[in-house]
Parts: sequence; structure tokens; C-alpha cells
Amino acid sequence: MHGMCTYNLNSLRSILQKQRKLPLNYGRYRVRFYNATIDNIRETASASDLPQAMSDVAKREVQHHSNLADEWWNVNGPLQALHSLNSIRVPFIRDGLVARGSIDAKAVSTTHVLENQQILEVGCGGGILTEHLARLDAKVTGIDLSDALINVAREHLKKQANARLLENITYKIEPIEIHVKDKCNFYDAVVISEVLEHIDDKVAFLTACVHSVKPGGSVFITTLNQTIPMWLGGVLVGEYVINAAPKGTHRWEQLISPLNVQRILDTMGCQTILVNGSIYEFWRNSWRWINSTSEIQTLFCI
Repeated sequence: MHGMCTYNLNSLRSILQKQRKLPLNYGRYRVRFYNATIDNIRETASASDLPQAMSDVAKREVQHHSNLADEWWNVNGPLQALHSLNSIRVPFIRDGLVARGSIDAKAVSTTHVLENQQILEVGCGGGILTEHLARLDAKVTGIDLSDALINVAREHLKKQANARLLENITYKIEPIEIHVKDKCNFYDAVVISEVLEHIDDKVAFLTACVHSVKPGGSVFITTLNQTIPMWLGGVLVGEYVINAAPKGTHRWEQLISPLNVQRILDTMGCQTILVNGSIYEFWRNSWRWINSTSEIQTLFCI
């Protein structure tokens, strides 16, 4: 069934209902997913399953992030941790694509390493990650539901006065469920960074994302883990004490564990290649991978 862009969302949603009964994972603060080898799409459905309007949760999330538009590119402002995150997430995506074997060996050590790679960033916001991937010569399409943030992204791009970036980046105000209708099996990779924890219907969202990727392509996800330590340290302390993120950015019920993400992806025939943990050291505005076998796991799932 590979190549079809239809799916049964009700069947997939039942996965999450079962997963909510799973015990909490106390070990990992944050997670990184490198998902590749999209071999088979097992579920089918009609286009009528796609959302026709934003839910109240989506509207709330869009408005919350739109309110930060003026500060989006302030590297010392409320989103400084997001800017700093590029130091590990850009190499993570780059190295994952290199490992896939589709990158010309001559380009690996150059600034053009991602040349000819079509990448979709879902929930791109004001373009913090988008621009960095495009600087490696990837052709990046950034989509977001916030017109305010897409406008910020476009204006910042213009100010760079960089013809190469202008050619490499396309921004659209569009949900993934609509975008995939014209871009089914199109992208070499889809990036979902710091977005999944703001999505209410994760099954529908991830399904649409997977369908936008070519056979053998990659999906990269960064998100907060649903653990007690993450909630206490990463959210309550992070947002209300040290201001590592704007207050009210995250909600417990919208967080998800890596195991549950993996299970959703399993139903779509995706093979999870790597799951990594990372932590934010706020005192020096720096991210690092967690160097512990109990904190970093490598998963191979068929």
C-alpha cells in the first residue's frame, strides 16, 4: 500500500487511548527521534477525515505563539533556549540524512551537505530552524498555522539579503493535513521540532507528516517527554522560575513519551532508528546530549 495518501484516523486514535493507561517513564528528560525507512503505509481512509477547521486547542496554541512574534528572533529573549537548541538539532538532522546514504560523499564535509534535499519543517514558527537547514543548502518548506509567525519568518529572511537562502526557503500558512494533499510522498525528510507537544490530535498530525515523505525518507522529531522530572524541572521550573520558555507554553496532557510516539509510527510502517535524550543547561544557555545508557536509547523497530 506504500504511496497512498489515505488513512484510517479513527483506527489510529485508538492507539493513544490505550497508551494513556501506560505507566509513566521517569528516566528521560527530553527525547530526540530519528525515524527513517518509511516502507509501508498500512491504514487507509477518506479525505473527509482531514480537519476542516482548527480545534480550540490549536487556536489557543497558535495564539500563544503568535503573541511572541516580536521576540522570535531575539537571541537573548524569551526564546533563547530555542535558538540555542539549533546547536544540537541541526547536526542531528544533518547526520541522520548523511547516515541514510543519500548525500553525495563529496558534500558531507562542506556547507552544501544538504544540497538537493527537500525538507519540510512542520510548525516552523518564525524560521529559527528553517534558516539554519537552508544554510546547508537544503530546499526547505516551512509551514505553520500562524500568519503572524510566517510573516516574521518572511521578513527576517528578506533582511538577510542572501540570494541563496531566498532560493532555498518557501514559507506557507497551511496545516500539514492540507499540505500533504499536494505533497504526498514528496519530501526527503520532514522535521517536527518542538511542535508535537502542542498538538492535540497527534495521530492525525503524525499520519499526515509521514505521508508527506518519500519512500525511504526520514522523520525527525524533537519534543518534551511526559515524565514527572520533565514536568517539574523542564516546565514548572523552566517556565515559572528561570524563564527558559514563556509561561504557559506547555501542558501536561499534551506531552507524550517516546514509546508512545514510536507506537504510533509503528502503525504506519516506520522503523525507529534512534532515540536520544538531551538536557538544557540554562545557566549557560546550552544544550547537550545526556551521556548515560539510562538516558539515551537506540531503538530498532520494524
